[in-house]
Amino acid sequence: MNVPNGPARVRSSLICLLALVGIFFTAPWPSLQAVFHVALVLGLAPLEQVPLVAGLWAVAAGWVSEGPLRMVPHPGGAAWVDLTLALTVLFFNRFWPPDRRLIWWARLAGFTLLHALLLHLAVALASGAHTWGRGWVWALLTSPLWAMLAWRLKPTAYQR
Repeated sequence: MNVPNGPARVRSSLICLLALVGIFFTAPWPSLQAVFHVALVLGLAPLEQVPLVAGLWAVAAGWVSEGPLRMVPHPGGAAWVDLTLALTVLFFNRFWPPDRRLIWWARLAGFTLLHALLLHLAVALASGAHTWGRGWVWALLTSPLWAMLAWRLKPTAYQR
């Protein structure tokens, strides 16, 4: 396994940290928060290539997105979904690396829809009925933007 070291690892971690801060500070605007959340979980965290590190970034994104609003009586659903999907995206990137941007964008758009469905299912199981909101629509519409950032940052280990 080729794990990036040095500046590439630091750059990736700093970008993940900036996305995590973006999730926290955009809490009053849930649609914008969803864009930062999905970008971190599906686009940036799997670029770490180490499952433990990717999982920690994903779980942190879930807890930070649920924490500031305190609207969910039983938190933890978002962290579980984020962990599951970040590791799934990492698995897909490792064993079936995309060779074209269009395939990468389509894959991340599909994972964005899956993230929205699983997230609402997990929150409904933990807390009961809730409104969906439009965050998933904004995350899907902006997926080419954050997918392009992830494409540019992806390590050479994913390239064929």
